[in-house]
Amino acid sequence: MSRGTLSRRRRSASEFRRRGIGSALTRARSEWIWSQAPIAYYFAKEHITASIRMHETLGFRPVARFPAIRGVTADDGRSELILFEASR
Repeated sequence: MSRGTLSRRRRSASEFRRRGIGSALTRARSEWIWSQAPIAYYFAKEHITASIRMHETLGFRPVARFPAIRGVTADDGRSELILFEASR
């Protein structure tokens, strides 16, 4: 794996999934960002559907797809990254 590559998937332990922890953390992160700037951005590998669905539920909308964002690729270039944004 080269520097600037997203290839390791992080997972929550099954007993902690679907409890709203990720949503609560994302809401808190978004509120902090909005206290600093009008738009929050998030990007994800195209196949990380649970995270994408959660962010869409919280108001993030896809704005673009890229093979790389600021030198970061997904799965050594085998996947695309989706850029999302949300505003208050």
